[in-house]
Amino acid sequence: MKKSILILLLLSFSITFSQELREKCITIEEKKLPEYKVRVIKTNHCVEPKEITVSVYIVREWEKKKRKKRKTRKNKK
Repeated sequence: MKKSILILLLLSFSITFSQELREKCITIEEKKLPEYKVRVIKTNHCVEPKEITVSVYIVREWEKKKRKKRKTRKNKK
């Protein structure tokens, strides 16, 4: 009886842990800068220590990249 309860508890913890891992790992933050530029900060939370990438794009280039990502995401579904 005790073994079965213990097994059930372990299974429940493993399921909740796996659900937490499915969260989005990468967050993208945009900040508008003067002179038609955008600062993009990508943060990867799944690696230890956090991986932070900062890059600056012209607004047109950034919009083009976002459009391209959207198209590939739609095609995958």
